[in-house]
Amino acid sequence: AELAKSFYDQGCDVANPVSGSTGNGTYEFMMKKGAYSIGVDTDQALSLPQYAGTLMTSNQKGIDVAVLDTLKKNKGGDLGGEDVVGTLANGGVLISPYHDLDSAISAELKAAVDQLKADIIAGTIVVADYYK
Repeated sequence: AELAKSFYDQGCDVANPVSGSTGNGTYEFMMKKGAYSIGVDTDQALSLPQYAGTLMTSNQKGIDVAVLDTLKKNKGGDLGGEDVVGTLANGGVLISPYHDLDSAISAELKAAVDQLKADIIAGTIVVADYYK
């Protein structure tokens, strides 16, 4: 909450605390201020419904996709050893629905997010890969 206050006091419009449940203080602070946040790891409008009024969307990890793909490979005889990297293209990372704030987000912003997602999947926009 203290970091959120610091960012807010500097003019931050949207906070995205990429810190799991330690970011809950950010959501609480931003909600009290009538400001927006972006969740992380899961669809936090569902997992933390008390903060749905601040959560525009969430950056989700598609762990279920990685687990199912691994099980399918194992069943086919591939016993692993490969690294799994989640991407927008393979469903390993997702953008949650806008839920309660859907009407507050302009059609232009939604279109820009959709285009950005498509460009990342197509490789037109290259995202830094610190894994390599």
